[in-house]
Amino acid sequence: MHKPNMPNASGSSRHFYWLDWMRFTAAFLVVACHARGGNWVEWGRLDSMYQTKMAYVFFALTRDGFECVIVFFALSGFLVGGKVLDRVGSDNFNAMSYAVDRISRIWMPLIPALLLTAAIGWFLGNSMSVWGFLGNLLGLQGILCGNFGGNDPLWSLSYEIWFYILAGCMAVAINPRSPNKIWAYFGVTIGVLVFTRLEAALLFCWILGAVSFSQINIKKYGKATIAGCLLVIAGFVLSQLKSETGSLDKRAFMQFLPSRSVATLILSAGLALVMPALTQLRPSSSLAAAFERLGSRLVAFSYTLYLTHFPLIELWKHFIPNRHATINLPSILLFFAEIASCLLVAWILYLPFERKTTRVRAWLGDRFEINTRCR
Repeated sequence: MHKPNMPNASGSSRHFYWLDWMRFTAAFLVVACHARGGNWVEWGRLDSMYQTKMAYVFFALTRDGFECVIVFFALSGFLVGGKVLDRVGSDNFNAMSYAVDRISRIWMPLIPALLLTAAIGWFLGNSMSVWGFLGNLLGLQGILCGNFGGNDPLWSLSYEIWFYILAGCMAVAINPRSPNKIWAYFGVTIGVLVFTRLEAALLFCWILGAVSFSQINIKKYGKATIAGCLLVIAGFVLSQLKSETGSLDKRAFMQFLPSRSVATLILSAGLALVMPALTQLRPSSSLAAAFERLGSRLVAFSYTLYLTHFPLIELWKHFIPNRHATINLPSILLFFAEIASCLLVAWILYLPFERKTTRVRAWLGDRFEINTRCR
């Protein structure tokens, strides 16, 4: 979809290898997690003859929705927060351009996703309001309102929006030549107050991703990569152990485990060590390069996929409310049909909306006479 660019002196203008696959895989696993939860009963309630090792691995891999969102946050910190730090350091940060860039990135997929949620929610009889719609559009879910139309994944959008606000305001506040310092300090204060209502540990996940951006030009990653992989595994396992489950009796060791916030930070620290190294793995063959480019095509609509899949799965559950206690061909086909429908609808909505983000961003840049390349 796009050709790799050579890095400039700061490393901010380049294609980051394999991160597209990382982001799409995380989005796809969230979809699979919700589809599996709506299609089958919990592991402990499966008919005993279907509780095989292969089924156990499948169920384990499709209960990691929260950990996948942490991957999103770490990647967002790396790709957005890291570039903010880079541009602040090179005195190349433009607040208006940054605002246009982030607003267009959030709203182009979010507005159609909220409209789809409203349509399905109306059909299902979910409670909705204009305030809920506007509140979710402005990132106020979990602060002043709930997730619109019962679309549970929207909880993460409030975090993403406030990550962006805090980063932008901090960038303006520390610029000695900025004429808008008072407003920037006000924005930072509001952002800090917001995270007294949200989970502050997730803000540190984003910050860890942002800080790791400074490591993209280091030549040797060996020990850091190994340490990062170990931390990712440890954080993932600990987070899973701290999540609710009826399939494992954890009473004997729960008191010895750290909190889920600590597990989340361990996972994020591992990702922060792994991501810079991953970007250095240039495809070494034409086949690997083609596979890496496929990730770029798939990730293009992953944000829309993440925002729209949950109402669609709820619609499936409305028509097929009974969850399976057996793993057979009909239940497996239904599972893949649900995922396929989510992918198809996301792609259809992506074409007229998220795909046009760059064009809308350029139009806004021309209208406000700002350089959208300097943000």
